[in-house]
Amino acid sequence: MAPPRMPVSETGPPGRDELALWAERYGPALRRYFLKKVTPPEADDLVQEVFARLHARSAATPVDNIEGYLFRSAANVLISHYRSEAGQGWDRHRRLEEWLEPPEEISPERTLMGKQALERVIASLHDMPARSREAFLMHRFEELTGPAIARRMGISLKAVEALIARAMRHVAAAVEDPS
Repeated sequence: MAPPRMPVSETGPPGRDELALWAERYGPALRRYFLKKVTPPEADDLVQEVFARLHARSAATPVDNIEGYLFRSAANVLISHYRSEAGQGWDRHRRLEEWLEPPEEISPERTLMGKQALERVIASLHDMPARSREAFLMHRFEELTGPAIARRMGISLKAVEALIARAMRHVAAAVEDPS
């Protein structure tokens, strides 16, 4: 089931209530995403930057798919973060303009390609064996560790690793093969 869409109001940029709602709903997931790659204080800053970009973008153009936009922006924010760290050395302070830089434009073709890839991933989840799907979903979406999945499923850690590897190969093959 697809997550509900929360379009930005047609009358202008989102209000504080909308931003607070999105921050409450998507902030923890964005923070977990960033914590896999940066320190906790940096993760908090990057989450804030994602919402600043959303606010700046939605002031100019309504955003139809908030979740898609936020996670695409998160990847771009992380890239910008790495670039700025590499270029600035010890000087990690940024100017305000860098926080408000507009996101890259998204073409209809690129949007369609993303939707098709997502549909292939969802279809591959339905096509894979039930045990592999169960282990994969617990690992990727519930963020459970291998031992926790093994306990929950009543199998060995090696079996969990094999199921997840098989599921990942299945999903990767579906994404790579657009037929």
